[in-house]
Amino acid sequence: MCAERSNEESHRNPDNGIDPMSHVPVMADEVLEFLSHGHNEGLLVDGTAGAGGHLGLLSGALPGMTFLAVDRDPAAVEILISRFRDNPDVIVRQGSYTDIPEIISELGLQNASAALFDLGLSSIQLDDPQRGFSYRFEGPLDMRFDDSTGKTAAELLNKMTEKEIADIIYNYGEEGRSRKIAKAIAGNRPVRTTLQLAQIVNASVRRGSNKILSRVFQALRIAVNGELDQLEMLIDELDGWTEAGARIAFITFHSIEDRKIKLLFRDTPGYRQHSPRWLVPGEDEVRRNSRARSARLRMGIRV
Repeated sequence: MCAERSNEESHRNPDNGIDPMSHVPVMADEVLEFLSHGHNEGLLVDGTAGAGGHLGLLSGALPGMTFLAVDRDPAAVEILISRFRDNPDVIVRQGSYTDIPEIISELGLQNASAALFDLGLSSIQLDDPQRGFSYRFEGPLDMRFDDSTGKTAAELLNKMTEKEIADIIYNYGEEGRSRKIAKAIAGNRPVRTTLQLAQIVNASVRRGSNKILSRVFQALRIAVNGELDQLEMLIDELDGWTEAGARIAFITFHSIEDRKIKLLFRDTPGYRQHSPRWLVPGEDEVRRNSRARSARLRMGIRV
């Protein structure tokens, strides 16, 4: 997953439906400045490469490095392979960022001197109605990053208890009306499509808003893909495949994820948080790309 946000209008091409050049990498200048500092060689890992927006900038600025692009989404991997097929310095692999140690070992690569993890959704996912990530389009309620494995959001909603649904919405979406929403969902099953779910949520709370829908859809996506468990595994494994002095950047869009990264760089032995402790997009970037508005960049260094 990766927060290379496109404009609200989808951009399509005849090959895969997505134009990778339409994707806008969030906080690109800040990421480039931090990760390129002092690096002329070594391995840079983009663990959530998406359509390659950040990677394209980094590989252009750091021609002496090797780049490993990893993403769980098969659609993103197809785009990455096509985009970087003429660049021998970029290696593309499908997988979770928890697979990075195994991938590095299989390829015989050295430990990484830099790494990037953009934990937001990509427009590859958001702008495709068939993926089921957005309440803006009618489509099957799927939400899986890799549609070859795991249960869909619809399968979870139609099998879980009302309490389990409420807990997911409250814990992962931080939505205070989780019980009322969960009761409405349980009372209107089976739930199969994005707009059906959106209608149920809006009807269950007075003055429903896009913020509430965003929290519910976000919570389900996190549950479907096991995102917080994956992030915990990444944090536990990170020091095993990064070298001393490695620069590591995380872009977060969720307060729970952001707290985990803050604790990693602030309190974990072997890491030092970079100053400033975090950055947010400037007004101009948010004006150009509204989906960047909730992004936060945290940076740290292996010591």
